[in-house]
Amino acid sequence: MKYFYKLLMIFIVAFTIQSCQDDDTEFGAVIAPSNLVVTATVQGQSMTDPNGDGTGIVVFNATSDNALNYSYDFGDGRQGSTFDGTIEHRFVQLGTNTYSVTVTATGTGGAATTQTILLDVLSTFDDSEAKEFLTGGSSKTWYWSVAENGHWGVGPTNLIGGQSPEAYYTPAFFPVPAFGRYCNDLTECFYEDEMVFTKDGNDVIYELKNFGGTYFHNTYLSQFGGPSAINGNNDDECLPFTAPAPGVITFTPTLDTDVPVEQSRKTTMLLANDSFISWYVGSSEYEIMEITANRMVLRTVQANDPALAWYHVLTTDLPVNPNPPCI
Repeated sequence: MKYFYKLLMIFIVAFTIQSCQDDDTEFGAVIAPSNLVVTATVQGQSMTDPNGDGTGIVVFNATSDNALNYSYDFGDGRQGSTFDGTIEHRFVQLGTNTYSVTVTATGTGGAATTQTILLDVLSTFDDSEAKEFLTGGSSKTWYWSVAENGHWGVGPTNLIGGQSPEAYYTPAFFPVPAFGRYCNDLTECFYEDEMVFTKDGNDVIYELKNFGGTYFHNTYLSQFGGPSAINGNNDDECLPFTAPAPGVITFTPTLDTDVPVEQSRKTTMLLANDSFISWYVGSSEYEIMEITANRMVLRTVQANDPALAWYHVLTTDLPVNPNPPCI
């Protein structure tokens, strides 16, 4: 009997070793990409304009042997990835700046090869008037314009069902009326938010003051410790949340939008540190539709549903609810 058990144990060990070897065989060899070559073409680059034409647009191309995909760190706080190695990026820091761009080619088993290049790029885009409106030349606090109809709402990014062209640039699906959700328990952490814009040289720093809580779209609740939107839970909700650190805004010309030029300023703000304007829909990119010294209209596309565009109307006037206190 002991002999039988010894034979059984030998068989089990041998089978386990063989199974592991089979798994290794199925996984394949771990191969790091080789011969990584990175090139960069700056738009408008010439003998007279060696750093480009001021658009800041650069087309990168990476090639290598045995690469499955390529990731880019553009050296300006933004990243990108591509399977074929080709990607376009727009550098927007004003003036001629040197960027350290790192490309990582990844092969089987996660094996990677990297290369870094230095690149001088000229960007001439600036919206000094918008910066002045946002900050008043120093620092300015903005609030939800709760007394306005449509101060918050959602519309389509594609016209469907015979909708009018205005649906492209208005909250056609659902405009929240004045004080429409002011007494809603779910928004008690929402309308009190403060959005602070501060001038620092030619830069503008954005800070969200959410006082410990943020109002999340229901599709993001489970990501931040709330209930899942599955099983009939379709309510948005306030959750405890530490606001992102203040950071410098990147201003870019608005290019990829269907909003007519007469309906938008065509300036976009890219907020640093994954920050957002009070209402969380996964986006840090806001198109400035309108702006004056005390009112602005912003448009952002929901990150996990690019068919939806959200609109925010902000004011520098501290909102006061003229209605009786909420019961």
